Amino acid sequence: MTDVLVVAELMDGGLRMNSLTAVTLAKQIAEGTSGAFDYYDNVTLLEQPTGGGLGTGNVTGNINLREEQADTYTLGVVMDFHDNFTLTVDWYEIEIMGMIAVQTGDTTYEKCLSLNFNPTGNPNDPYCQGIFRNPSTGDAANIDSSFTNSGRALMSGVDLQLNWSRSLANGGFSMNSVANLNLNSITQDAPDVDEIDWAGYNGCALGIQCQRYDYRIFTTFSYFRGPWNISLRHQYWPELDNTGCRTDVNSLGCLYNTLPAYNLFALSTGYSFDKYTIRLGIENLLDEDPPCIGQRPANVPFPLDCTHSGGSTYDPLGRRYFVSMNMEF
Repeated sequence: MTDVLVVAELMDGGLRMNSLTAVTLAKQIAEGTSGAFDYYDNVTLLEQPTGGGLGTGNVTGNINLREEQADTYTLGVVMDFHDNFTLTVDWYEIEIMGMIAVQTGDTTYEKCLSLNFNPTGNPNDPYCQGIFRNPSTGDAANIDSSFTNSGRALMSGVDLQLNWSRSLANGGFSMNSVANLNLNSITQDAPDVDEIDWAGYNGCALGIQCQRYDYRIFTTFSYFRGPWNISLRHQYWPELDNTGCRTDVNSLGCLYNTLPAYNLFALSTGYSFDKYTIRLGIENLLDEDPPCIGQRPANVPFPLDCTHSGGSTYDPLGRRYFVSMNMEF
């Protein structure tokens, strides 16, 4: 096998590789018969011929960890205007420094293979020593890593709330709408690597839940009359691009794994008497399934069916009913 030095550049969520002069680095971390050097071609990780990916993470502890530091800023204003409208605007920014987290596999590969971090191509570099590949195929096997205090996260956005109410004959009507505008969802594995803004993309790093969506809107319409009330709640989540869309809108990840817009409705009614309140409701009123992504009818050697997306955003349980009663003492 020819010895080849492979240099990696981290480019918005995908590693792109370039072969240089003969050394032993690539041979040591990518030994294989058929797949090892195919892995290091000039395409994104999601389109690698050997399956892509970075391997399974093996994470160990670190007795030298210290506490995290955070700065939080908020600024808000409440305005009453026109006919029974109230608008609340809150800006916030949260920055966490010295995060206790595990660096991503991308950063491990970058610090091993990039001439910026490993200029001599030393295979004994600590980051190279943590990378293991399948000796038969060259596919990613595992990455050994540990918790550090090198991570940083910056989240900022604007919360908007609009309330409106109007009295009607023997009753009234109200509307409450809450929206979040995502300005930044930034993570940085270490001070010497590039930061990544996840706003608008389905992904995150450092083991945290980024805000991701550019915006989201929750609205509730309510009508009340005497002891009766009825409410309709609507949640709207916009389309969320796959991280592959950062560099190539025609990549497999972008084409088949982008999450479509999602709407969720709920209906409830209640009746109050004496010390009691009885409520009846329907969650997921339209029986909306979570988005199904990843379908590839023309995939070779066999077509791929879609898989329903999980997470806390989407409702996997379908339409369901509830009855509740509260009593005041």
